[in-house]
Amino acid sequence: MLDFQHIVQVNDLSDTTAEIITRSQLWQGLLLRARHPEKFNSALQCETSDTESGQFIRKITAGETQFTEQVSLHRETKIETNTLPGNNQIMAQSSALIEEPEPDALFVRFSYRRDLEKGADNIDVAEYLKAAYLQLDLEAIAQIRALALSENDQSAVN
Repeated sequence: MLDFQHIVQVNDLSDTTAEIITRSQLWQGLLLRARHPEKFNSALQCETSDTESGQFIRKITAGETQFTEQVSLHRETKIETNTLPGNNQIMAQSSALIEEPEPDALFVRFSYRRDLEKGADNIDVAEYLKAAYLQLDLEAIAQIRALALSENDQSAVN
């Protein structure tokens, strides 16, 4: 069982040259990633269908692998995903929690919990997954910041 979490800084208040994105912009970016993960990872294909307010089902295909997840949205606070039973898929849960210890000091706590499959040739699957999750989350936050800042630039022009 993998049980792993890490925190990614969104706004660095100590860097006076770095632009600040808002909690709302961060939320919109995390929501975009949840609904359209293929925009953040080109190896994925995704279909979503709304089930009820604040929830949707997404079916993700990555190569030969397919899995179905329920996604729960807690507005401007947290996004949680859980694989659905069946379809011969592993149990996997994840969350992205926005933390703001002081105004504009935004962080995202990413948490992952999942079954592990045995790796071939003594590969440490857990360490590989931790590194992959961290890299993907760092890239996603960078992309969300870039989208938000380009949105800021466009609204300044108009």
